[in-house]
Amino acid sequence: MKNLGFALYSVCGLVAAFLLSWVLLAQINFGYSVLYEVMSIEQHVKKFGPQNRYRRAFHYTDKPEHVRLFAAINDAIHNQGNGLDDLKYHTPQGQEIDTLLREPEVIHLVDVANLITAFFIVGGAAALIWFMTTFICLMRKIALPSVKVQSISIAVLMAVAALITLVVGPVKVFYAFHVWLFPDNHQWFFYYQESLMTILMKAPFLFGYIAILLAVLALLIFILVNLALQRMTKHRMASQDDANREAPANAA
Repeated sequence: MKNLGFALYSVCGLVAAFLLSWVLLAQINFGYSVLYEVMSIEQHVKKFGPQNRYRRAFHYTDKPEHVRLFAAINDAIHNQGNGLDDLKYHTPQGQEIDTLLREPEVIHLVDVANLITAFFIVGGAAALIWFMTTFICLMRKIALPSVKVQSISIAVLMAVAALITLVVGPVKVFYAFHVWLFPDNHQWFFYYQESLMTILMKAPFLFGYIAILLAVLALLIFILVNLALQRMTKHRMASQDDANREAPANAA
């Protein structure tokens, strides 16, 4: 039971760390402005913009406009999808060209917004369980599992997940998750020739970079928080030991 409890503690702590990682990265639009250069998204837009069958002249837009559009989508999916219908793209001179998203894209992004809401609920519940478990252990002076033990367990779990992903194929895993998560009658796969959203994000490659950023930051948060708790626990136990040694001397 103790091992199961600590396993639950570690998993909840990791989920909470991922939630915090998501919240922090969302504030900087998941590093899109930097990844834009790393992934050569401007060249990608120039290549596929003219090929779009439903929207015109997207290849005349520039990086500031692309960053603005991505930020607007980021804000919308964290706000139940509000404002997606109103997104328009402009020339570098500020001239309005057209609306960015078609109806199937808006529906898909609303589905994404609903998933994010569900993730926040699950992450919040995990954070609450983790916090309560931590508080109880600290109050009762129960030793928390070490960072090393938790890190090894999580590293093994992530290594297995990474191995399965590599064997199956990252793209196939990406598609499989979409099939499981989104309604059957909602389009979630878009060719570059039919979706400016997909061009803007150079999907699915951008999501791979974002996943790496999320995982690295979450692990860093997880390790730092556990190191701090471990030091706090040792300090409390040492203080209690000193108090217990002083008690007999005072009684004498």
